[in-house]
Amino acid sequence: MAQKKILVACGTAIATSTVVAKKIEKMCKEQGIDCITVQCKATEAVSKAKTLKPDVVVGTCQIPGDPGVPVVNGRSFLTGVNLQKTIEELVEVLKG
Repeated sequence: MAQKKILVACGTAIATSTVVAKKIEKMCKEQGIDCITVQCKATEAVSKAKTLKPDVVVGTCQIPGDPGVPVVNGRSFLTGVNLQKTIEELVEVLKG
């Protein structure tokens, strides 16, 4: 399986996306998925997605516009609420 690119977007691209990106990297490793995460502001997600061509965008807030790839709500990586469901959704997109 080729390396998967995951764009992690949050409000400021500083603290929140770093926490979520680390958790996603750990989850991918456990699932045997080779991945790279790139962080950005939610407002940059659409333009970043056009240049980066990620397999998926994981957002901790609303992503304005359509990045042209699947978008997974990543809030549960912060709250823990429905985390397993989010992990399953993300794995499905990445392995799909």
